[in-house]
Order: sequence, then C-alpha cells, then structure tokens
Amino acid sequence: GGVKAAAARRIAIVGGGPAGLSAAYAVARLGHDATIFEREPSLGGILRTGIPSYRLPRDVLDAEVAAIVGLGVEARCGVTLDRAGMVDLAEGYDALVIATGLQKLRALATPGAELAGVEQGIAFLHRQSAGGDVGLRGHVLVLGGGNTALDCARSALRAGAERVTIAYRRTRKEMPAIALEVEEAVDEGVELLFQRQPVAVHGGGRVEAIELAEVEMGEPDESGRRRPVVSDRSARFECDAVLLALGQSADHALLPDGWTIEGGRVHREGSPISVFAAGDLATGDGTVSHAIGDGRRAALRALEGLGEDALRNRSAATETTVAVDQLRLDYFVHLPAAIETHADPVERTRHYGEVNQGIDAPAEAARCISCGRCTHCDTCLVFCPDGVIYRDGSGYEIDQEYCKGCGICVLECPRGCMEMKTL
Repeated sequence: GGVKAAAARRIAIVGGGPAGLSAAYAVARLGHDATIFEREPSLGGILRTGIPSYRLPRDVLDAEVAAIVGLGVEARCGVTLDRAGMVDLAEGYDALVIATGLQKLRALATPGAELAGVEQGIAFLHRQSAGGDVGLRGHVLVLGGGNTALDCARSALRAGAERVTIAYRRTRKEMPAIALEVEEAVDEGVELLFQRQPVAVHGGGRVEAIELAEVEMGEPDESGRRRPVVSDRSARFECDAVLLALGQSADHALLPDGWTIEGGRVHREGSPISVFAAGDLATGDGTVSHAIGDGRRAALRALEGLGEDALRNRSAATETTVAVDQLRLDYFVHLPAAIETHADPVERTRHYGEVNQGIDAPAEAARCISCGRCTHCDTCLVFCPDGVIYRDGSGYEIDQEYCKGCGICVLECPRGCMEMKTL
C-alpha cells in the first residue's frame, strides 16, 4: 500500500465498478482513506455483472479486487444510497467521488415491447453472472451492435439457445463493437443481420416473432456514421426471446436536487463542491479502460481540492507520457507481436471458460521499449560532442557550465527520457 499521509483524508466513493475501484486504488496509494459504497453484494460493477466470465474470468477479477481492498480500502457492499444518502456522504467525508456508471437503458419503443421474453441485455447478463438457469431456448434475437450485444449473443449460446441472431440497423463496418469480438461471435455461430430496424414484436402474451424493417443508409449524423432511414419493407422473424442492447446513458436523476456535473466536477446551485464524477457518469464513454483512467483522474482532482499536502506522496514522474515521435525506434530490434491463442470455437460455447487464452508473457515483455524510463544505455554520454555528460551513481549528471545546449543528447535518447526546456 501507499505510505500513510500525515493527515489522511477520508474519501467516499459511490460505485464499486472500474472507475470506483480505480479511484479507491489511487486514494489508497497516496496514503489516504477510501471507502467504497456498492449496492451489489460484491465489488466489480459491470466487470462482474456485465462482462461474461469467458472474457473476464472471475478468479482474475477477484484477485484484482482483493489487491485493491488489501491496500486498506473499506468496502461497504449491499448499500443502496438515495439522494439524501449522497448528501450525507458529501458532508461526512472530505470529498466524494460518484462512479455509478451508465444506469439508464434505452428501451424498445415498438408495439409488443412489453411481451414476456423481451428483456434488457444487461439484465440478462446480470442474471447469468449470478449463476443458475437463465431460461433461454430456441432462437434468440439480439438487437444492437455494440459490445453488450456481442456479450448477450455469445452468452445466449452458452446458456442453451439453439440459434442466436444479432440484428443491427447499420452495416458491419459501422458496428461500434470491438472487431475481434465480432469475429469471435461469428466463429461461434452467431448470425449477423444488418440494416434492420425493429418495428413490432408479435406474440400472445409471450414473444413469438419480431418484425424487422429494412434500413437504407442516409447522410452522416452527429456521430459521423450514416443515418439509418427506415423503409416500408419489412419481414417477420420467428424467435423465442429478444435481448435489447440498444445503448446506455448516465442517469443524472440519481444526483440530489441542485447538483449538476460540469467537466467532472459536481456543482450545487452553480457553485463547485468537493464532489466529483468519475468514469462513464462523467464521460459517457462506455469502455472499461477509459473508466479506469477517469477514476484515477477524479481521485487526484478530489485530493488536489483538499490542499497541496494531500498529494505529497505523488510522484511527478507518473504524469509524464512519452509520445511515439519522442522514441528513436532504430535503436531497437523489431520483434513481431506475440500471438494470442484462443479456445476452439465449437468447444468453447459449451462452457464459460476463458476464450482468449493469453500470450507468451516473456516473449511479449521482451518487446517492451521502456518508454520514458532511463535504462542507463549510455547513448547520451557517447553522443555528447563536448563530453559534459557523466555517470553519477545511479544516474547521469550534466556539467551545466560547459554544456552548450546543442540538444544532441535529447535527440539521440532511444526512450525519450531527456528533454530541454527554455528557462
């Protein structure tokens, strides 16, 4: 864990998903006290309830969560907070980070959407993650083109569906899902149906078929993708269940009255308070990696607002990012990327074992350039035309009196460790 700060601050975090866990990790590493409030019985959020175990094995997730809690993070699970509870946390802690993710699900606005067998995909994935029979049989039709749609389709196969079809209103090229996930789904037998929009769900109490209209692609919309234009031509597809993966958004109704989010900072009646939004609630991005990064940034913003000494344990070096154009790649041996192995497509749909079985870690590690990190290669020392760079213990020193500022050392540094500044 981090070195305990002399005056440890108390930070409350609402939400134990990727952003909340990342925020707690950053707070604890800097020597402060983090408490996570999570409504589910266990930490993990969408990592546990929305990402299937064949993509993220539960033992891996449990180990990561345990490592974070092991830093001294307090976890209060099974706690549902209302607006008054949020206010109490804001007043009872030095700072509050809200990381509740994307809670609002887009519904299906067609006749028959209320029939039994029509279900939000996130709810299905949640039920499946809890174990037991989720009751899927026959033909399952998934609506949507994002990663949630892919997860629903592949999980439906593993849950016992005999046939699974994804219907998406745009083309395959415009699917927001990760391309590799699409390929893996097709390999497993998932059918893809493009340029189709639902116009009605049919059935006598329970879904029996869905009517999909053909879609023509129009001019680009605000997302840059071509706008789908629904035609008057449609076809009926028999199915036994419909899973909805039509998109999610942040639910700002969870916030107390008068609270608004502006640039990741929460304002009350127009004035900033020591409350911060993190992850998808702040950005709406919808990816785990971005949520993790934003969770850390929210934690640092919260601590920065509490005074300079709150960040005393923070290393400035962690904020330096070396760009590709700062690297001198000619100094390195170009090695091919390690090949990731995958479980057999037919066999893997019979269980929930991990699909991507990893890479040769030592081989991949050998490709690491150590960007921005000095490895004492002596390149700067060798290329200095005036010999003013010399080794000093564990690093290098520059004789500033005789250095003429030619910049050759900076230009030749293989890993972009050196920089010149105009004072």
